Amino acid sequence: MPENKSHHYVPQMYMRLFAPAGDNRIGVYVIDRAKFIPNAPIRGQSCRDYFYGKDARAERTFGHIEGHAARIFTDAVKHNRLPKPGSQDHEWLILYLGMQHARTVGAAEQHNEGSEKLAKAILRRKAELEGNSEIIAALDRVRIRRTNAVSEVVGYATIGASLLADLTLALIRNDSATPFIASDTPVVLHNRLYEGQRVSVAGYANVGLQLFLPLGPRLALFGFDSAAYAVHADSDDIVTIDDVAQIRLMNDLQWEAAHAVLLVPPDMPEAELCSSAANWEALRRTERTVYREEIVSQSDTEMRTRHGSGEAPSAVSLDLSFITCLLPAPAPLDPWEIPPFRDAERVARADRAFERLDDWDLARRR
Repeated sequence: MPENKSHHYVPQMYMRLFAPAGDNRIGVYVIDRAKFIPNAPIRGQSCRDYFYGKDARAERTFGHIEGHAARIFTDAVKHNRLPKPGSQDHEWLILYLGMQHARTVGAAEQHNEGSEKLAKAILRRKAELEGNSEIIAALDRVRIRRTNAVSEVVGYATIGASLLADLTLALIRNDSATPFIASDTPVVLHNRLYEGQRVSVAGYANVGLQLFLPLGPRLALFGFDSAAYAVHADSDDIVTIDDVAQIRLMNDLQWEAAHAVLLVPPDMPEAELCSSAANWEALRRTERTVYREEIVSQSDTEMRTRHGSGEAPSAVSLDLSFITCLLPAPAPLDPWEIPPFRDAERVARADRAFERLDDWDLARRR
């Protein structure tokens, strides 16, 4: 096999957190087939041939970031500690979280879905103005995909990850009988403060953001907006949970985010997976994005519209006993609103960096 042909969008070093010591096998639950594979080789999981293209530089870059993350995760699991904010290891961890959130099949599919909805809406409006019924009829029969969806999302995350740097990080230690599980989309963003809204509320910069990443069956990384939530942890920023219902609630985030599979310890009780699968069969999202279109002005020959899309809101009501909300419940957001930013100056810096990235990309394409 050619070197680096098989690209893991969930790193092998991460999946090993769910394997017994010295083993390279984990449990895998295939959602569409309702099949549990208790001893699946790590090497063949969450990967696609040339997922990041045939240029090996992307894989090498990911490998470098993963090396730092692996060391940080090992320290977290063995010693129950995380890097101090502002340290170089903290910066590596934040970069890894942004990269991991963006580099998966699920992230690429979400980007494709939002782009397709936008393209079809524009083409449909144009065809309606021109009276072209053939185009209108054909739009429902075609798929529109971006050429390099995952590369685009990862490119945005190299800059966007900096927006996560102000989240407070803590560890959740699982002392219950039910293990944490992960998925092929393991970094999950949520926003308890803005639950129930009909728009996207879990942007990297939004007030109320929460971040979850399991670090094996007994530990999870939790990031949160400390202006929006108080977390009841010990002096080492560790939250200890022995309530099975609370662990299942956090596992629900992985069920909702998963693209195709769940990643679990090999000794995970199959009955636990089957029970959750039954609960989630009707709840799993068929669409990952919400899309909005508004007609701004219209004449006989011209129509001006504005469009917006974002991640579909979560169906999980994340009522966790160790979190207290510090802010009052917000009013319902209008269709074109988003939650406010935690740090507007940080967002402005990121926006300028995005503009430079767009300018570079435009110059490269000429």
